[in-house]
Amino acid sequence: MQQQVLVSAHRLQEFGQAVFEKVGVFPQHARQTAEILVDANLRGIDTHGIYLSSLYARRLQKKLFNPEPDFHFEKRRAGVGVLDADFSLGQPATLEATRQAVKLAKDAGVGIVAVKNSNHFGAAAYYANYMAEQGCIGLVMCDGECDVIPFGGKEKFLGTNPICCSVPSGEKPWFCMDMATSEVAFGKVRAAAEAGKTIPANWAVDRDGNPVTDATQAYAVVPMSGAKGYALGLMIEIFSSRLTAMPYGAQIIRKFDDWENKSFMGHFIQAIDIEAFCPLNEFKKGMDELIEDLKSQPKAPGIEEILIPGEPEWRTKVTREKQGCPIRKEDLDLLRRLGVDLGVPFPA
Repeated sequence: MQQQVLVSAHRLQEFGQAVFEKVGVFPQHARQTAEILVDANLRGIDTHGIYLSSLYARRLQKKLFNPEPDFHFEKRRAGVGVLDADFSLGQPATLEATRQAVKLAKDAGVGIVAVKNSNHFGAAAYYANYMAEQGCIGLVMCDGECDVIPFGGKEKFLGTNPICCSVPSGEKPWFCMDMATSEVAFGKVRAAAEAGKTIPANWAVDRDGNPVTDATQAYAVVPMSGAKGYALGLMIEIFSSRLTAMPYGAQIIRKFDDWENKSFMGHFIQAIDIEAFCPLNEFKKGMDELIEDLKSQPKAPGIEEILIPGEPEWRTKVTREKQGCPIRKEDLDLLRRLGVDLGVPFPA
């Protein structure tokens, strides 16, 4: 049985955009959302890729997302603003916040935008990389539905709460740290369960707090590196929910399970204009020197190359732009059903 097919990023994006337009999303927002989802596929982050178009479309049909939002941005101080996403898809709202953060940074040196009344925004790297393309250091944080136990606890409290930082250099790939503060994103556990695969014992626990390898028995994932990941995740929870007065922990609805209530999610976006500190070209040259020095360091036994954060994803993107994105059978079936329901045939 065929386990996956390769589909070009262009065709995936066309499909996603058509799906979102079919359920009433502004054409510009439909295009942006599809582009951001497919960028995750290109980078190998398939759990945040085009397969989510099915979830988003269903929630749009249920009127749990607003297809025609009226974004309201309020500049609070020289480098600080708040964006009300009006329950939009998370992608166009976060992209708008990212653009506003860059504008603030170009004026004040640093731009910070808190986003409220938003939804799941996909993979954070797209937004951080956008800021890096504009000559800024980009920082993105977001909380999420609780999937993670606190260090020392056994009940879910935190989200996987990603943090992403992208820093431009003269040569690509450049530094792009994009990580959950849990040992693993719960989407990977879910994908393993759907595929009937086992998971490492340090990923998740059952309802009694015991480590599990059977993904179907996983109740929650654990903080990465114990207390350190827990502290980072809680910090991101504070930045995302307390600055925006948005729900936290179990108050955040579960997007795959709750089909009655809207999400009220908060995000934190920060852009640092490098030119406020030093000439951009000088900074990029310095980054190139640092990365070259780092990669030339002695390697441990069995290691062929020292990589920088974001380099594996960058290499995957280069490959998939040429060869196409692999869509696994489970997602292929899901997207084909979505296409049939909406009259938008999936291109594979």
